[in-house]
Amino acid sequence: MPNTAAKKLEVKLRTGFLINTGFAIFELAAGIVSGSLALISDASHNFTDSLSLTVSYVAQRFARKKATPEHTYGYGKATIIAAFINSLILLLAALFIFYEAYQRVIHPQTVSGGWIMAVAGVGIAVNASVALLFIKDRYDLNIKSAFLNMAFDVLASVGALAAGLVIYLTGKTIADPIISAMIGIFLVVSSYRVMDEALHILLEGVPKALDVKEVEKLIKSDPRIRNVHDLHVWTIAANVTGLVCHIVPNEFDAIKNIQITKELKRNLRDRFNINHATIEVEAEECPPHEH
Repeated sequence: MPNTAAKKLEVKLRTGFLINTGFAIFELAAGIVSGSLALISDASHNFTDSLSLTVSYVAQRFARKKATPEHTYGYGKATIIAAFINSLILLLAALFIFYEAYQRVIHPQTVSGGWIMAVAGVGIAVNASVALLFIKDRYDLNIKSAFLNMAFDVLASVGALAAGLVIYLTGKTIADPIISAMIGIFLVVSSYRVMDEALHILLEGVPKALDVKEVEKLIKSDPRIRNVHDLHVWTIAANVTGLVCHIVPNEFDAIKNIQITKELKRNLRDRFNINHATIEVEAEECPPHEH
């Protein structure tokens, strides 16, 4: 990612952190005053969001470091690690919410529906404004984890608003822990998806939007190539896909082979957005890993 684009993301992450933390402090105070678990649980999640935004920001800066002799691919995977950490933070937040909701069911408390609705209304506006900061950049898994956190905060605030309305109209405080538990379930689902994608990348999995059989088919479609083997595709960093393979041309001619690999790399980039391809040309097929 160009430095200018990366720096813009860092500014967005800093801005999101300041807005989110300020609102979390306000919401926590309102939750304590009103006795609302929905507000306290949402404020707790907002604080975890601030932590997540911090992790994303640090990783974004770290990923801009240049490659070194020890880390020849650079530090791009720092953002993937950040996304994984953020998904763990979300899971812990969900467990806390489930525990508190259970406690409220066993030991009901008086809750002010009016307070809940007022603060939740502000929360919808605040969380939506932060989520919109990241909506155009959510192709990056690190930013996607931040975006999902804020998007589900909007949903959580809508849930708190609904709980406040039910309590205000009916006086049934059971709505508070029930909706809090629902928020927890959404947190588990969203965190699992990010964690699954992050682990897939960290374990050198083929990008999920890419079919390696189609890649092999494209390479073999060149009439000058007899066969391809040892084909590997993986994610090096955000928006950087790597490929290595061995091809066996019909005719072993050095000049022609240079042209073949040049055209292959262009086709792989245009068709599959594979922008870091290494293609080895063999005079004849060799057993795997014997060269």
